[in-house]
Amino acid sequence: MRLVLILVLMASPALADRLEGRRSLSDTPWGYGIVTAPTRAGAEAQRFEVRPGDCAAQPGWDDCARDRERSEFRPDLEWAPGRDTWIGFSVYLPPDFEDSRNVNTSLFQIHRSGGPQRVAGGRTSNPPLMQIEARGGTLGVTIFVTDGPNPHAALATLAQMRGRWTDIAVHFDDRDPPMLEVYVNGEVGAIFTDWPLPDPDFYYLKYGLYRSFVSRHGGPMPTQVAIFDEMRVGIEPGAVIPDPGNPVD
Repeated sequence: MRLVLILVLMASPALADRLEGRRSLSDTPWGYGIVTAPTRAGAEAQRFEVRPGDCAAQPGWDDCARDRERSEFRPDLEWAPGRDTWIGFSVYLPPDFEDSRNVNTSLFQIHRSGGPQRVAGGRTSNPPLMQIEARGGTLGVTIFVTDGPNPHAALATLAQMRGRWTDIAVHFDDRDPPMLEVYVNGEVGAIFTDWPLPDPDFYYLKYGLYRSFVSRHGGPMPTQVAIFDEMRVGIEPGAVIPDPGNPVD
């Protein structure tokens, strides 16, 4: 199955249908749903909600025991190292979206299977390759490396994003030297090049709401809602631009 998915990614300029997948470590009835408003394009979008205490467990991992809360979606899409990949999506933060000064709320992650491990908060973890997160009034992007500081850049203020759609495109080429670019509403937000990047078995995506080390907030985290639409994957920038004439529904 993984080989089939890789071939689809290579052959198709965009996946016009909504990516199939599954919820990740979340089973609340309010955590995930398909809504008809607001949408970036087309008739439907995906709504995520995390309330204080929304944590779950699976064999080998327990969010509740590891100080985390989430509602995420993992598409059934994997790709091998050595690709030049574009990923685009649109995210809507409600006008009353609250964040934390001390806790990251991840909205989008490129994960890796078989990648390096790190120790965080005294526990072993398998960090993503990168994540786009909200914290302290800012939308930022962080790359995770095995040793040393994690490269980070600010992309936008949350004040610029609340109550409107924000289009984000991620360009990731892991060939030596690696390169990652993030575009916000068509403008360059960050560029990273040439960091230590060991090859994993394969890469995959997660998106939604994921907050880690929630106790650092100093009390219950606020309820957070984010709506995603137009999630696209392709091999060129034009393949991941929202297209009202051919929406992802």
